[in-house]
Parts: sequence; structure tokens; C-alpha cells
Amino acid sequence: MALTRLALRHFRNISAAELSLCAGANLFCGPNGSGKTSLLESVHMLATGRSFRSRQHKSVIQEEATGLTVFAQLDSGYSLGVERLADGNGRIRINQAPAESSSQLASCLPLQVIDSESFSALDGGPGVRRRLLDWTVFHVEHSFAQAWKNYQIALRQRNALLRRGKIDAGLLSVWEQRLVESGLQVDGLRQQLFTELRGALLALTSELPQSPVSRVELSYRKGWRKEQELLAALQESREGDIAQGHTRVGPHRADLRFTVAGEAAQNILSRGQQKMLVCALRTAMAELVCNHRGRPVFLVDDLPAELDETNQQLFAQWVSRCASQVLVTGIEVEATSRPWRQLPSPWNNPQVFHVEHGCISAEPSAAQ
Repeated sequence: MALTRLALRHFRNISAAELSLCAGANLFCGPNGSGKTSLLESVHMLATGRSFRSRQHKSVIQEEATGLTVFAQLDSGYSLGVERLADGNGRIRINQAPAESSSQLASCLPLQVIDSESFSALDGGPGVRRRLLDWTVFHVEHSFAQAWKNYQIALRQRNALLRRGKIDAGLLSVWEQRLVESGLQVDGLRQQLFTELRGALLALTSELPQSPVSRVELSYRKGWRKEQELLAALQESREGDIAQGHTRVGPHRADLRFTVAGEAAQNILSRGQQKMLVCALRTAMAELVCNHRGRPVFLVDDLPAELDETNQQLFAQWVSRCASQVLVTGIEVEATSRPWRQLPSPWNNPQVFHVEHGCISAEPSAAQ
């Protein structure tokens, strides 16, 4: 699932660019503020319909432009296109046909992002970690998206009833039953994939035997007490839910926990060790997708600034085993390319692009 061609217009400081990308590593090098991260951001928009830096489309559109476009061809045969207009409108297309939702884009282009914000997984809120698990389940289990959608509908209806002055007990019971049906399906799919994810993560962290990262344990909390049925948990929580106006138990409160000898991992690991743990987690997620669906694409923003040279090399090895392609940014070509040039073909001959003032140009590859 690699990109072979990428074209974008009026995306932040990039007026226009059209690139041919290779399988393996594609490196985008240049000074800060040149447009490197914007390039990665445009690929993320193709896979999700939005930027990973801003939820406001207008802020991504180049100043004085009326809209932006991003288009890509994939080696799978798909073509993806996203248009966002300054007035808030836009279009999503797959193979030139209108797409119903951005989740269809995600199905075509599984994408992992490693940037400075990615490392909040340990000390961020449960929602951050829950979304990581759900990304994996979404790309492996086709039924998850509909189950999660059904759960969200039932959850909104129950919350709306909780906020009413007078509650219709019969109607509340109906929506609680629907919440339980879809919620158990969501939880079951999560638990099934979690077992695989935990195994893949521990296999990767075992490659760091001198680091406390190798002793990290991962556990799953489903969002209500494990010894209790979900319906019973909802009924027990009902009085407090009414007082607060929202549902406080269920799969929407699920979490992943990282511990070392029973202690929260973020209290034990250094910042650099936490970064390697997150890299291992995201690689484990990609491995599961690779095993079930196909190799995903990685976007890595300024890897030399985030990891030391030894860990860069190990991370590059991990990515090369499960990804179809990686797009990496960095300031200096030598430092950015070094981890990849030590890998087997095709990773050891990365395509290098120079980025400056929003202009992107390909440099001749070593094989040419």
C-alpha cells in the first residue's frame, strides 16, 4: 500500500508539488519552516481527510488561496483525492468517485505517524491510547467500524436522555440494551486484537535488553469492572450518570496501561526510553495490519531530533520489516539517511528530496 505519485496544491506554504515516490524510504530534507512537515501532513489528509496538526481546514489552506487539493496514486491501484475549500466545503474521491466518509480513505491507506505529538501516548489521556488500539482493530477487523458507529449512536441517545429533567425509563432501557449489544462487540474485537498487539510489542521491546523498556508490561482496561456485566455496570452507574449528565462506564472509557514492575511506565522510563516504547508500540500496530491486511505507510517527522543514532537504526529496522514505505523528514541529508542506508534493498537506496521555501525537488538517487 505505497504511494507512487503525490500531487498537492495550496497546502500551507507549498503552492504546487508533484512527486514520484519509491518503495522503501523517501527522505525530505531542508531547513526548518521549509515545508517538510506540510508534505507529511498532506499525506495524512489523504488517509484521514484531515491534518494531524490542525482540525481547522482553513488554517492548512495557503494564504489567499480559495482551497487546497491533494491527490495520490497507490501501488494497489487506488487513486485518492481530497479537496478542502476555505468556505468549509470539500470533496473526497476514491478512484475518481465520491467517497461516503473519510473512513474509506483510511481503509485504502493505513498510515502510522511518528512526530513529537506521538510521544504523548504514555502521559496523555486514555483517549489517546484508546485511539491507538482502535486504529489497529479498524484496519484488521472490518466489522469494527460499524460496531463502533452503532455504539456511538446509542451512547449519544443515552446521554441525551440522562440530561432530561424527567427520564423515560422504558426508552432508557431500550438504548441501554443497544449500547450493551454494540459495546460488547466493540470490546470483544478490541480484546481479541489486544492479545496479538501485546505479543508483538513485547517481541520488539525484547530487542532492547539493556533498557527498562524491555520490562514494560501492557494491559487492557475495558471501561468497566472486569468482573461485572456491562448492563449491570450501566444500571449501577445510572444515578451518578444522571447527576453528571453523561455515561461514565463502557467501551468509550477503555484504556491501555503501560507498567514496569507494577509502576506506571512514565514514572520509570526516561524521555528517550518513552519515545522508543511508543515507536515499538506503533510498529507493533503496523505489524498486525501487515499480517492481516497489507503493509502500511509510515510518516516520520524529524527522526534525528527525536531518537539517538542507535535507536534510529533499530527503529529503521523495525519499520523495514512491516512497512511498504516511509516518508521521513530531517534537516541534514547525511543524518537523515544514515539509518536507512544500512538496511537491505530497497531501503538502503532512499529517494532524497530537497525542500526549501515550499519548493520540493528530487535529488538523483545513488542507483542512477
